Amino acid sequence: MDPGIRALFHPAPGLTYLDTATYGLPPEPAMRAMREAEDSWTAGTGRWVDWDRESERARAAFAQLVNVAPSRVALLPSVSVGMGVVTADLRPGDRVVVPTAEFRSVLYPLLVAQQRGVEVVEADVDRLIEAITPGTTLVALSLVQMQTGRVLPVGEIVDRATQAGARVLLDATHGVPFVSLDGVIDRIDYVLVHGYKHLLCPRGVSFMVLGQEQVERLPPIASSWRASDNPYTVFFGGPLSFAEGAARHDASLPWHPWVFAATSLELLVEWQAAGHLEEPVQLARDLADRLGIAWGGATLVCPQIDDPERAGAALAAHRIKAAFRGTAVRFSTHVYNDAVDIERAATAIGPLIAQPVSR
Repeated sequence: MDPGIRALFHPAPGLTYLDTATYGLPPEPAMRAMREAEDSWTAGTGRWVDWDRESERARAAFAQLVNVAPSRVALLPSVSVGMGVVTADLRPGDRVVVPTAEFRSVLYPLLVAQQRGVEVVEADVDRLIEAITPGTTLVALSLVQMQTGRVLPVGEIVDRATQAGARVLLDATHGVPFVSLDGVIDRIDYVLVHGYKHLLCPRGVSFMVLGQEQVERLPPIASSWRASDNPYTVFFGGPLSFAEGAARHDASLPWHPWVFAATSLELLVEWQAAGHLEEPVQLARDLADRLGIAWGGATLVCPQIDDPERAGAALAAHRIKAAFRGTAVRFSTHVYNDAVDIERAATAIGPLIAQPVSR
């Protein structure tokens, strides 16, 4: 990785940080931007409109990362808010297909909808496509399984959903910006991405990409003063006059996280154009190879282990920060990692990987 990029991050001395799938490390330029906003807040000299308008920079940068028009991107505080908007549009008798063991921010709003008569079908991930039958209203899934690191075959799923007349909702939080959606994102109705992980943003920064048909069809029930066609000068009364495009779905936003996000996302756009975002993916693949496990296709590597306590002690002894999800250790790479980090992780956890049961 370019040493100039790595110099923008400041993990603790001696720490190998392989836990971006829990939270990404902040780049220094973005931290400076947010500190300046906080200093002006402290001094009482800041202008809230200036802070809020930074979200438009973030919208444009995110749109560039995923290769869509900014007019298709709504700004939200979390993925679960986007899920709530979409599931509120479901009606009794609608049929929703979701993978078994899906992340709860995707699953729970669907289970709430189930209580009012929506049918929710949980299917094993390897049989998900078979479960998408005519009469299915919505297919909801994560692009990358957070507990396994596996990239799901979104193209095939979208093909099947289209044949069945179903809409598709994709939580791409663990994929963007490392798993390309080119060629398929224009066929997906709803793409949700939270920024605090691989997009190196604070919590409170989230995006919803809407298919062209959904921009106006989906009821903007989470909209606010921010979603009007004149948000910075008119604050009271009607009539209902929404902003153009997906901005009609914008929620009211926490200011300073979006000041940070604008700078961080623009850095990611720059690194993407220069090819620097390819290296974290290769590092993840190298780690999977070193551990002798299948690579899932993204930056998450999740070896199964038999003894979590022993694995935790090994990671602590090597000063490696990673996560435990289910029966696996979850490593996740980014631009601040290098080959030395991969070697250290493989050395620490390699001897502790669960061996397949012989038959």
